[in-house]
Amino acid sequence: MMVGFTPAVRLSLGLVVLTVSILILAQALGLTPGAERQQLDVRKRLTETLASQVGVAIMRGDEILLQYLLESTVERNPEIESAGVRRNDGIIVSQTKLHAKKWAGAKPYESTPTHVRFPIMLNGAKRAEFEITFEPLMSDQHPIFGIPSFILLVVFVSLSGFVGFWFYIKRALKHLDPSAVVPARVRNALNILAEGVLILDRREQIVLANTALIEHLGRTEQAIMAKKASNLGWFLDPNQEVREYPWLTAINTGVKQTGVRLLLPQADDSDKIFHVNAVPILDAKGASQGTIAVFEDITELETKSRLLENMIQQLAASQVAIETKNKELTYLATRDPLTNCFNRRALYEHLNGKFDGARSSDTEFSCIMADIDFFKKVNDTYGHAAGDEVIKMAANSLREVVRDMDMVARFGGEEFCVILPGAPLEQAQMIAERCREKIEKKETNGIKVTGSFGVTSIRMGATTASQLIQQADEALYYSKQHGRNQVTCWAPGMESLIAESQH
Repeated sequence: MMVGFTPAVRLSLGLVVLTVSILILAQALGLTPGAERQQLDVRKRLTETLASQVGVAIMRGDEILLQYLLESTVERNPEIESAGVRRNDGIIVSQTKLHAKKWAGAKPYESTPTHVRFPIMLNGAKRAEFEITFEPLMSDQHPIFGIPSFILLVVFVSLSGFVGFWFYIKRALKHLDPSAVVPARVRNALNILAEGVLILDRREQIVLANTALIEHLGRTEQAIMAKKASNLGWFLDPNQEVREYPWLTAINTGVKQTGVRLLLPQADDSDKIFHVNAVPILDAKGASQGTIAVFEDITELETKSRLLENMIQQLAASQVAIETKNKELTYLATRDPLTNCFNRRALYEHLNGKFDGARSSDTEFSCIMADIDFFKKVNDTYGHAAGDEVIKMAANSLREVVRDMDMVARFGGEEFCVILPGAPLEQAQMIAERCREKIEKKETNGIKVTGSFGVTSIRMGATTASQLIQQADEALYYSKQHGRNQVTCWAPGMESLIAESQH
């Protein structure tokens, strides 16, 4: 199968093969000239062989062996008439019976096809001359027809070549121009289309390719005509389940194929991407006679789609990064850097919403204010670094005691505020007492401190978040004024007592 060859090359190769076949047949029939040349070559080789044997006998000085060689040579070779050996002075050393008579017609000093001279060389010097006579060469006439073999060969090649070439060319012409079956108006209409179009016969050979497809392939129309469409370099997209070219499936099954993705490699190592539809061409009996395949180039669309997907992915990644950064910034903006508790601003933002919700739903809501006793003395005695460690210890103690839903915030300096949603005053007082005990028991770098606490609840009449904190702060102040290291619940009139003590 000559896949990939153009029609012209196929035809040329076919003619060459046919010609060689005719010559081989002529050789088998004995019609080729050159019989005389073959006879001369045989006689030359035979003479050289016999001369070497005669030379051995002369070198040994064995006259009996020499005579035996000459006589046996004539007996074994029917075309040899006689043989002899002549010394340099012209005297015959040994010869067969008829040699003198047969050699009489020899030309002096040269060989002929019937009379051959061959020098016998020993130690680089001519010692004798081997003479041998042959029958006349066979005539170059054919033994049956009686005419020269060359003329007979010409007649045979002419007649057989004419018959063979006629059958071969008649068959080949059916495939040389498959596009001729498509009318010119149909070709012109298909050339207008932006999509590539192939019309294939039932053997998958290309009958027509429109201009768009030829441009995609980067070849001439003549280079692809009569080729199989599968041999144009297509690859099935491995990401789909289809495992056969759509036009082959359409030809074999008679069913239309749509949306099959094919890849066509380019010189720059990229791929063109096509959506291919194949519609079978059926005859009146419903038998498949070929197919029409339409190739839609979606390379640019695929490229833009991939770019869009990449942009969406990058945008999503950027959005995640922004959200992460926002969370980090929000965390940093709402936290106290020393204790990692909520800061004062975050406290009020949280408290305002929770307080209003508790008032509207008539639920419990309590607040604790805490302060480290004699903290200024700690700073003055041990330094600010030690004071920071004491503050962190107090913050950790509060977080260890309160519930997960409670909020611990650093209100300022050594003062803390704890918000307890859903906790009544009695529970808040109990939590504050536990916090006080934990701080009292801990020791930080050899430093022991105590804490004072003030507790209040939404039930105590606060109408705003600020008022709630103020009540807890007043209760804290009361604890510090009455001995420190204690928990005090806010009571009505406590603010006036504090005011009197300040005067």
